[in-house]
Amino acid sequence: MPHRVIAAALAFLSLSSVPGLASPDGAAVYTSARCFACHGQMGDGGVGPRLAGDRMLAISQFVAARILLGTSVMPAFSDNLKDEEIAAVATYVRTNWGNQFGSVSAADVQATRKLLGIAEPRTAGSK
Repeated sequence: MPHRVIAAALAFLSLSSVPGLASPDGAAVYTSARCFACHGQMGDGGVGPRLAGDRMLAISQFVAARILLGTSVMPAFSDNLKDEEIAAVATYVRTNWGNQFGSVSAADVQATRKLLGIAEPRTAGSK
């Protein structure tokens, strides 16, 4: 039995080395999408609201919708980030800086897109 567990773990880890199958890193998305510029490197806010200790982050659909739609100041990321990237950054802000609200999956983001009537961004190869 322990050999099966080890084999399954190795198979799972090997998937992360296959291009296109690795999950995006939420901290990297937070940095590359420049979320830190308004929300702070440690989620302490500034121009944007404080994320550390924000109880609204407990509502995963709210977080996904906010990232997709933006606000009057925050840009919408629905056309710039894939569902996997939005899920990764949503999970990052929901599980860091003292927040313990759990993860958000790409399926959760996709369901929120559908609810809001927002299409997924086109990829480089799509028409």
